Amino acid sequence: MADLARSAKTHGSAARARRLAGGLFGLLLAAGLSACGGGEAPTAAADPANPCPTVSVLSDATTLTRFAEGAGRTPDDVTFEVEMIDAKGVCEATGPDQVTATVAMSLFLRRGPAGGELRSVDVPFFVALTETNTRVVSRASYVTSIPIASNRITGGVVEHVTITVPLQGKSPFAYEIIGGMQLTAAELAEERRRRGR
Repeated sequence: MADLARSAKTHGSAARARRLAGGLFGLLLAAGLSACGGGEAPTAAADPANPCPTVSVLSDATTLTRFAEGAGRTPDDVTFEVEMIDAKGVCEATGPDQVTATVAMSLFLRRGPAGGELRSVDVPFFVALTETNTRVVSRASYVTSIPIASNRITGGVVEHVTITVPLQGKSPFAYEIIGGMQLTAAELAEERRRRGR
């Protein structure tokens, strides 16, 4: 079993998304969902001396939107929207048959018209290690707090998760590290509706 640990700091970055094939989507979200979405290609660490699994953001789980309680689903009803806009990893060999990956995930928050004087938001996300398009090796869910300065409507954090990858005789490239926002079935349906899918 792979080990996962995390830390966080405030920051921001550029966008990237990931397409995941097959039925792994539902296992990754762990919410009874069963679909996949399109996105840009994933990236791997550039250091050839320390090869890494590819690291990416699940395209159907890039964004989480929350609405005011009892309100509608128009743009004016949005309390906040948070997006995982980037995921990058670096690796080092930490054993005869394992590597340890440190993954940085950038999350960007925008307070919506219904957010009032919102100054901090707790948002759920997940990180999973998969054997490429075949099985989920490990998965962990987290909650991070994103602050919003009093004179701004946006905020951001960079979450760092450390994952020990048991290679079991395989190449690091046989694995993928995938992150995303933790969505319920209703939230996934709403995100797809908002994107016209």
